[in-house]
Amino acid sequence: MARIAHFRDALKNDFLKHLSTLNDLLSANDIEAAAIDAHYSWRDRVWNPVMTVWTFLIQVLHPDAPCRQAVAAVLAEAASESGNSNAKTRWESKISPDPSAYCQARGRLPLAVFKAAFNQVGHRLQEKIQDSYRWCGRRIWMADGSTVSMPDTPPLQKAFGQPPNQKPGCGFPMARIVALFAWASGTVLDVAIGRWGQSELPLLYSIWGLLEQGDILLADRLFCTYRTLSELVQRGCDGVFRLNGPRSRALDFRKGRRLGRDERVVTWRRPHRGTLRISSRQWRRLPEALTVRLIRFHTQVPGYRSQRIILATTLLDPKAYPLEEVVALYRDRWTVELRLREIKTTLKMDVLRCKSEDAIRKEILMHLLAYNLIRALMWQASEAHGRPLHRLSFAGAVQRLEVMAPYLWLFAGTCRATRLYALLLEWIARDRLPYRPGRIEPRVVKRRPKSYDRLDRPRCELRAALLRQTG
Repeated sequence: MARIAHFRDALKNDFLKHLSTLNDLLSANDIEAAAIDAHYSWRDRVWNPVMTVWTFLIQVLHPDAPCRQAVAAVLAEAASESGNSNAKTRWESKISPDPSAYCQARGRLPLAVFKAAFNQVGHRLQEKIQDSYRWCGRRIWMADGSTVSMPDTPPLQKAFGQPPNQKPGCGFPMARIVALFAWASGTVLDVAIGRWGQSELPLLYSIWGLLEQGDILLADRLFCTYRTLSELVQRGCDGVFRLNGPRSRALDFRKGRRLGRDERVVTWRRPHRGTLRISSRQWRRLPEALTVRLIRFHTQVPGYRSQRIILATTLLDPKAYPLEEVVALYRDRWTVELRLREIKTTLKMDVLRCKSEDAIRKEILMHLLAYNLIRALMWQASEAHGRPLHRLSFAGAVQRLEVMAPYLWLFAGTCRATRLYALLLEWIARDRLPYRPGRIEPRVVKRRPKSYDRLDRPRCELRAALLRQTG
């Protein structure tokens, strides 16, 4: 009788063969090492940490696939790689297609394992890129926040909460996330996950330990605070933000040291502690004064009124960091919005499916892991064919990978698989996005939804009302 270890090895080894080109970013040994570091022990069975993570990855890459479909995909791939027909018959009789074992293994696997796998791919890809993409010789990070929805269950309502404008029983819990992106590669290096009502600022502060001396943080107006800029300076870093709040409304551009027609260097005084909502100890650590460079420029969109934008930055040297370069860098901030759209819309992370807090956090990390692996694939295509990485289509890369993946699995370990992978990279490299600066599109939809009434009361009340009507 065949042993379970044989089936387990067939699953793990055969399934990972088609990902051999990305094996230097995340391997089976890396996942097992993360599980050991998390003090997780497992039996010698099919759904070990490696197979659990990879099956979850398949499920994320196919957003509409339930657990049974993801399990079936893995088992079908391993069955196609098995030996003679008799062995395959025994294999199929031993491995159950029931997804319950996989779901239990996914629930038992610690969150730290998923976090380690996600972080490792982003950091290793960043190390490969190194100095290929830098701005004025410095490394750029982009930060932004968003929200994701999830099923309406009591545990998730308690863990994350829902917007107050939604009635109880009629809305959905939402989690707030803040992600730190690498400007060079577009990958997510870290993410903070909090309740819906939590501010994005403390979430950012919880993950910006990745910033090293000399780095520059690029973010929108929400993050332009005295504390953010001053703590960046204390870390030996710099920031570029759009000016926001009372300072923007009360700004007099005639004051301060003049660097040019649209540049001033001003001194900000430390605000009162109550306005910053921090402890006395944190407030005392902030400097009493902060020197900031203000840059003014105007956006010109055909058919629209010119808009004035003022940037606040700690890059004080106008020769090392000219106005035009800083403005061009801030225009690149919009790419972080596109990255979030790729994750939430293309990979469909905007509506999660798990029903517990721990599983929701794992699902978010797995979406980000899938996103980073796709970005790594795009980087390989960019390097192989000399195309700019930021001009390649993420949605096109996902679609072409979905088409090619079954054939890569079928011919895994052969020369034909190598040729198919090279063809995949060529397809990705050819799919270049047009350069459309200043493009503007209205956020409206043309297709009308079906004319069903909105759920304005809990479903149990509506069900009871229907029963009364029919009775």
